[in-house]
Amino acid sequence: LLSLEEPWTLVLDDALANSFIAPVTEDIKDDHQLTFEEYERSWEQNEELGLNDIDTSSADGAYHSTDTTMQGQTEV
Repeated sequence: LLSLEEPWTLVLDDALANSFIAPVTEDIKDDHQLTFEEYERSWEQNEELGLNDIDTSSADGAYHSTDTTMQGQTEV
C-alpha cells in the first residue's frame, strides 16, 4: 500500500471492535489521516453474533442496583 500512487481508503467494519490501527503520530488526536465513526450494529450483525437472544435483565438489575451492603466492610 505504501507504493501506491493513488489515494486509497481502508474501511474496517468490525462489529466486535477488535481492530486497532496505530496512528503515525505520538498522540492519536494529532493524526489527521484517521477518522472515527461510531455506529450501532444492525439487527443482522447482532443475530450473527448471538446477541439478539441474550437476556440481560438480571445483569441490568445488578448494574443499576443501589445496594450499599458492601460499604463499611474491610477486607481481611
